[in-house]
Amino acid sequence: MNVILMSSGSFGVPTLRAIADGGHRLVRIITQPARPAGRKGKLRPTPIADAAAELGEPVTECPNVNDPAFVAELTALQADVICVVDFGQIIRAPARDSARLGAFNLHGSVLPALRGAAPVNRAILDGLTRTGVTTFHLVDEVDAGDVYLTAEIPIDPAETSDTLRVRLADIGAPLVVQTLDGLDAGTLTATAQDHTLATDAHKLHRSDGFADFTDTAKAIRRRIHGLWPWPGVHAVFCPAEGKLRDVILARVETVEGDASHLAPGTLDKELRIATGEGFL
Repeated sequence: MNVILMSSGSFGVPTLRAIADGGHRLVRIITQPARPAGRKGKLRPTPIADAAAELGEPVTECPNVNDPAFVAELTALQADVICVVDFGQIIRAPARDSARLGAFNLHGSVLPALRGAAPVNRAILDGLTRTGVTTFHLVDEVDAGDVYLTAEIPIDPAETSDTLRVRLADIGAPLVVQTLDGLDAGTLTATAQDHTLATDAHKLHRSDGFADFTDTAKAIRRRIHGLWPWPGVHAVFCPAEGKLRDVILARVETVEGDASHLAPGTLDKELRIATGEGFL
């Protein structure tokens, strides 16, 4: 199969390596342009651009894959399929149709659950015990296309969204290769999603990272773990003496116990945080 890979973030790096080793031909790797980062604003390539350089694969930075001139370039490649993973751009029909079989995406949930930009975070925030990945045919509606393959894993109560994302990326890479193999052989059939079962995983915002200690310890733990490392759950440490300090809570455990005698957010002598129900 002649494959175009559109990817930018670290979630797509295992897939890039798997395709490169999987017997299919990468005719083009397309990623978002390098962006300023750090105090000096030095341009930083995407994780996919860095990984492609390690593999000796050329990569094309493109700010808009839907530009008619770029769609003409895609068409000239005569690709069989476009594989999209953590790319960061909406791919319209003309770009998708530039490949013989259109485009498919690797998504970080078992669709139709958790459609949207933050499925890994929302899985933890929603208290799910299992999640997974899905390959599906791209259409105009977000994450609504017919499903090719899925794979599932359990969610450890102690893990944060960054570690869960790594595990999902690792199981997603072979799923992409299986999808390519099935499309190449003509043996893979897509199944329509049950849209009545769709749930939302909308984009995260900085304002999501507010620590409300009147909530239960279990709910706060899910928020802290689901929002790590970004935007992070923020609080203010207020010592009896000394200045206030902004803190970010990165990892916590729930502790059984009656915290009703303490105001939510209070640290007791064992350095447990009192909540609306239980301790952290």
